[in-house]
Amino acid sequence: MATFTAIKNKTQSRGALGRALDYVKQEKKTLWEERKLVTGWNCVAQSAYDEMMTTKRRFQKTDGRMFYQFVQSFDPSEDVTPQEVHAIGLELAKKLFPEFEVVVATHVDANHIHNHLIVNSVSWKDGCKLHQNAADLQRQRKVSDAICEAHGLTVLKPPQKHTEDKKMRPGEYRSAARGESWKFQLMATIDLCMRKTKTSAEFVREMERWGYQVRWEPTRQCITYTTPKGKKCRDNRLHEDKYRKEVMECEFQIRAEMLHRRIEEAESATRGDITSFHLSHRGTVDTPDAYPERSIPFAGEDALCDGNDDYTVREADEGDSGDLPEARTGWEEERAAAFSAPDTFSPAQAGLAVGHPDPCDLAGALVRWGRHLEQSAAPNPSVDSVTEHGDRKTISEERKKKIAMGHKPDDHEEQSHTNTMRLM
Repeated sequence: MATFTAIKNKTQSRGALGRALDYVKQEKKTLWEERKLVTGWNCVAQSAYDEMMTTKRRFQKTDGRMFYQFVQSFDPSEDVTPQEVHAIGLELAKKLFPEFEVVVATHVDANHIHNHLIVNSVSWKDGCKLHQNAADLQRQRKVSDAICEAHGLTVLKPPQKHTEDKKMRPGEYRSAARGESWKFQLMATIDLCMRKTKTSAEFVREMERWGYQVRWEPTRQCITYTTPKGKKCRDNRLHEDKYRKEVMECEFQIRAEMLHRRIEEAESATRGDITSFHLSHRGTVDTPDAYPERSIPFAGEDALCDGNDDYTVREADEGDSGDLPEARTGWEEERAAAFSAPDTFSPAQAGLAVGHPDPCDLAGALVRWGRHLEQSAAPNPSVDSVTEHGDRKTISEERKKKIAMGHKPDDHEEQSHTNTMRLM
């Protein structure tokens, strides 16, 4: 794997330029098979300092930025010789800095072979000064990658998209190349959790299970992650747009719709099975005459019984059956994995028993199982209990007022009980 990074040389002076050239040209670092792997582009390596200073004086640009330094590194596992590494570095210098004086030095004394490029800040051809920014470094990395791939070497795969606020800094770039980037580990953990969860609440819980804290609030523009070691990172620093809050919210909306449809299909299929069961057992010795009149656990607005075992299932509204959103979020592969994996909510939790004799109770348990998954996306499951508590308090206060007005306490027991049952 090959990487290309810029070295920050804060001291910019004639002395700093000379020291940088002397360092990269050291014989103990560049000698390989009795040959020094040091070459100049648009200059002679041995006299590079004098030539660079002559160019600066010629165009009267002897102050400010004096030089730039870059390092092109190669993984120890790569099957590449020092001579080939040096040739790659020289080819890179020609393509990136065609009108500037460059010294290319290949160091072979470290665990990994790497090239140093010392570039004069002033062009020998027209005197234009070289200026570097983050976008230039990204472009230069792509050129380096293309050259290395042409030589059959591997490169560090860049993020799918780059924006101005998501560029990889040199330190992070080198850490990613070594497999030590905590940010890349965070991204990998998010990918893993997205393969296991169907709702944002499940996602947060799964991340916490891996030691990450997730701050996902409606009033905040970004999702903030805290790693097990206390490092914080916003979603807009994770290099790919799919990690953005608005994209992940869209993704979980799609998953909620898929989950809702699966539950509806399960309920419809279960109602059909129960109807067939009732019709097949009508009039048999094992089925009492009152059996068709039993209440069905999930009956109500979804199903009606007329007492003759004919059930009318509510048809879906016109707006209920539309295609899923067409927008691609980048989470399609993880979504497929999440819905192909078994649910963590077990049949035992739903009240299912092996060999359950009653199909009505079995159907209710199946529906409860599905509803559990659907309701796990609710932001605040305690709202209903709070409302119920408030209503009971109101009824109690009204009852006290009527007793104070002369009513007997027993006059309101039945009404109070009825109201309470209606709330439940």
